[in-house]
Amino acid sequence: MAMASVNPLIAACTLGLVLGLPARAADGIESLEHIAAIARASAAASTGRPAQELEVAPLDSRLHLAKCDSAPTGRLTPGGRSAAQLTIEVHCAAPNWRQYVAVRVHAEERVVIAARPLARLQEVTAEDVAVLPRELATLPAGYFRRTEDVLGHVAQRNIGAGEVLGHEAVRAPPVVRRGQSVTLILNSGGLSVRATGVVLADAGLAERVRVRNTSTSRLVEGIVRSADTVEVALE
Repeated sequence: MAMASVNPLIAACTLGLVLGLPARAADGIESLEHIAAIARASAAASTGRPAQELEVAPLDSRLHLAKCDSAPTGRLTPGGRSAAQLTIEVHCAAPNWRQYVAVRVHAEERVVIAARPLARLQEVTAEDVAVLPRELATLPAGYFRRTEDVLGHVAQRNIGAGEVLGHEAVRAPPVVRRGQSVTLILNSGGLSVRATGVVLADAGLAERVRVRNTSTSRLVEGIVRSADTVEVALE
């Protein structure tokens, strides 16, 4: 009886499984270790952090990407970054493939914490806060790094001692109030025009707020510049 022909690549892979040999780049497959190294180097370049602070998530051992004709490249994906987690795209031009690799940052950041409990609507003073190191992975969005950035802010809820302060926990006291009449400074193409508007929400200094232009009834969004002025950039 004639023997059926066997694909040499399948035979080699089968032999490797029997003998317990790992798949290697020489088989025409890009090594997972090489892909991980590119992801780590790209993450280090994007963050400025040393490689030892970066942990590449394990790649699926079943992943078989064709060996790249030239060195694969890595880049941080748009929107693929948080304080402690990055997504790196490793790309091969020929043959064309892309692999997305998660990279975790293991590092500490010095941040503002509550030195003692704060009650809702309590104003933050220098005695209420401290700056201490915290693991990046535990930090809330919009955390503060300097005590001067939170002094005079108001607690938006009850805050426990040791809690990291972020924008959702404390905010600047409002300098304009909902329903208040303000002067709108409308900037467009190098020209500046003044108008009158009505604020639609409470907002602090340098915060964004929506305002209704009383002359046109148009809703615009601007930056609070003072207790009676909102600056609007018009496209």
